[in-house]
Amino acid sequence: MNIADIIKSQILSATVDANRKIGVEIESFYYKGASLLRIPVNNANEYSAIDLLDDITKEAAKNKEKYSYSLEPGGQLEWASSPQISLWDIDKEYKSHLGYQKRLCKKNSIDVGYFSVEPILHPYDIKLIESKKYHLMNNLFKQTGALGPWMMRNTTSLQLNIDYLDEEDANQMAFIADAIQPLASILFSNAPFKEGKLVGSENLRWKIWNDTDQSRCRTLFDHNIKSPKNLIDNYVNWLLTRKAIFIEDPKNVFEDFNDTLENMIQTDISNDLIYSAFRQIFTHVRFKTVLEVRACDRQQKGDEILPAAFLASLLTTESARVILMEEIMSWTDNDRISLSQSAHSIDFSNNGPKNKSIGYWLEYLCQISLDGLDERSKVLNINNERQLVEVKLNNLISKGTKTQQIQDAYKNSGQTLKSFIRENYLDLHND
Repeated sequence: MNIADIIKSQILSATVDANRKIGVEIESFYYKGASLLRIPVNNANEYSAIDLLDDITKEAAKNKEKYSYSLEPGGQLEWASSPQISLWDIDKEYKSHLGYQKRLCKKNSIDVGYFSVEPILHPYDIKLIESKKYHLMNNLFKQTGALGPWMMRNTTSLQLNIDYLDEEDANQMAFIADAIQPLASILFSNAPFKEGKLVGSENLRWKIWNDTDQSRCRTLFDHNIKSPKNLIDNYVNWLLTRKAIFIEDPKNVFEDFNDTLENMIQTDISNDLIYSAFRQIFTHVRFKTVLEVRACDRQQKGDEILPAAFLASLLTTESARVILMEEIMSWTDNDRISLSQSAHSIDFSNNGPKNKSIGYWLEYLCQISLDGLDERSKVLNINNERQLVEVKLNNLISKGTKTQQIQDAYKNSGQTLKSFIRENYLDLHND
């Protein structure tokens, strides 16, 4: 097999015949009490993100939990569920994690924040984790866009991971997911403040990711991957032409590699290097051995699972897939371009495909998603996941995004921004 075939084979190496599972990853910021100063990233004379990672991992292991943890480059802790069929089981796991987190944060005088973009601090107020990989990324992103430091240090996200049944299934899911990512990003926007100021109508995290490195970020459509036909093949061929950020050995030692990902993999064709190449791509939808859907902001406390349920329904239920495939295939290139541009704003009145408003398309997707959750309940014989999302989706459709709702609440509060955040949007401060 040639290198493209080898990579494609790796992408499809974990297909399942039935009982498709999903996973969710959720990131959070951590602060020194109510100070709104982030905890140190690296080992220090005070409790750090590395200490938190070590302690919470040990707590979960002691209780034989199946989920896992990792650290993002600015000290954001990422919780990753185990693969599950039902979102109820993921919700149960997440609540278990919250118990460990609460005890450790109380013990160490740490507070938890739930915005998707750091509301007060500039990225350079925050040190990177001591990892050569992240320093290589940071050095590159200083050259490739204006907002790479914001992405690495000052954003948090929710990611949905989905098994695929076969190549056609993977192609269709990726195509639909890529087309609706701008809409999902708007609906779940949760970034009302930046450097202590209101963002207005900006959809900030979408803007940050689209101005980090245009050669490896943005939508698949932006990279001319426009059709469900042969989508994985086209993705692999595109991936091989991207510049490598680093090369890593089996002991996780990272070195600079100033050439393409294809030539990086060719140095020693192995699953480890192929997987390393997968991790150097940051499109809103990307392939590993599962499909990763990555454009949604992390949500406020209690709403964390919401985007995952919304997307899982749209991407995994037969009725939703049929409707969305037919609809999206009717969109023109200009429709897709306009939609991606509209996603820089949270304004529901902006234009989407076919000159219909963003608000129209959000209502359209929400109804299909709720119907799909009914279908998932019947087909999978699980408790209906609609209960996890229906009231919250209706709130976003009727009242606007959390970005908008929180800014409105702040303007009516009469408080300073810091006191408003402390009183309403820090975790332990309000227990």
